[in-house]
Amino acid sequence: MRKSKHIIALIILFWFVMIIQIKAQVNAGDDITISGGLPVLLKGQYTGYVGIPVTAEDDYFVGPFPIGFDFEFYGSNHTNFAIGPNGLVSFNLPEILDIVHWTNVSIPTSTFELTILGPYQDLFKRPTAPHNDYIYYKTVGTAPDRKLIVGWCEAPMFSCESSFVTTQIVLNETDHSIENHVISKPACEANLGNRATQGVNRDDVAGTAVPGRNNSSWTAENESWRYETDGPDNYTVSQIDFKPEVIIPPGHISYRWFKDRYPGGEEVSTARQFLVAPTETTTYYCEITLCGGLKYVDDVIVQVVPVPNAFNPNSLVEENRTFRVFANPPERVVNYKFIIFDRWGKKVFESTDILEGWDGSENGKDCNGDVYIWVVYYNAGEGEVTNKGTVTLVR
Repeated sequence: MRKSKHIIALIILFWFVMIIQIKAQVNAGDDITISGGLPVLLKGQYTGYVGIPVTAEDDYFVGPFPIGFDFEFYGSNHTNFAIGPNGLVSFNLPEILDIVHWTNVSIPTSTFELTILGPYQDLFKRPTAPHNDYIYYKTVGTAPDRKLIVGWCEAPMFSCESSFVTTQIVLNETDHSIENHVISKPACEANLGNRATQGVNRDDVAGTAVPGRNNSSWTAENESWRYETDGPDNYTVSQIDFKPEVIIPPGHISYRWFKDRYPGGEEVSTARQFLVAPTETTTYYCEITLCGGLKYVDDVIVQVVPVPNAFNPNSLVEENRTFRVFANPPERVVNYKFIIFDRWGKKVFESTDILEGWDGSENGKDCNGDVYIWVVYYNAGEGEVTNKGTVTLVR
């Protein structure tokens, strides 16, 4: 029994940590309390990093770009780097800028000196004009814990243009380690037998490859690897928990909203923001999809409270002297119209201000005590009715 309790506790802790990590990347907004039928604007907000796009073309190294801090690689310090479109980050500047290479290599190699292969495989189609749709970089954090993130976002593979590589190379300032997150590396047998190389390389003497991935055919999905220095001439490599940096090139993000539950709830929108007007308490989930299909989600609860069914303008309690619908915070209610009719259908009150209530009068003259009809409209024009009911004016 004690062992079972421990297992349950670990499961609860795992899900708690997982939810914290998920919600850190997207914000669906604060919860709101409303009277039923009020039109509420829901907004999804991406809270991760947005990279700087890199203009490149097939096979040609580009740079130099600033690392943002001093980074030690194979015993020497570097402040700039170059990017090879085929999955490469190199410190061999300026010499590497003259290199154009797309065929297979094995580590160690003199082809890519002082270079990270993360992984190296022929990407993009030639001929092609320079583009900035797929590759990006960004230095994040504060000293001494900064990171340089270099990423490839759904880069098409040469000869397999419907297959995409998404990967990240991360340099850590703190300990000069390197992380390589492979979100997706599918197969492309049509080009050089799908052989790819993943590792770090100094020259034709020293280099460290991920086991089984040194100029061999392989695929990978949702993997993370870490390289750590083991003296000036060597690195050790180990697989770590998959935890890629939350980063995208500009504009590369999609939104989906679901209601009641996630996953499996009803999809209600694919916009970043949209209006809802629930008449009962509802939970909405905002899902964002980033490069390589990485998904993150956050929820927002729209709590619905009853509309009062009576009020007395002469009440000793101030809150009971007017009839109004409720929203907290009120600024989340938009495109709203509220109308009161008497029993014969005559309009006696109208407002588009959520903070304005009806005081039981029409044009400054007290209305008779009676039952009145209230209607909430979805917008301030000729919108649809989202809720209605009756209220008793007590005199």
